[in-house]
Amino acid sequence: MKIIKCGDLGFKCNFMAAGNELEEVENAIFDHIEKEHKKEFQSMSEDDILHLKHRISTLLGRSCGCGAL
Repeated sequence: MKIIKCGDLGFKCNFMAAGNELEEVENAIFDHIEKEHKKEFQSMSEDDILHLKHRISTLLGRSCGCGAL
């Protein structure tokens, strides 16, 4: 099971994406950010968005999803 919280990415939000497939959870959290944090998302540069995607995949790649080694 993969879990990531929107708050883990620096947003003031309690949304949590969960699922068994990495791609499914990545898409769910990214879709949420695009829709619910539209103002912040639109102000991000392409580099910021790439860093956000990297942070998402890094957090989901850890055993518990919290980012701790």
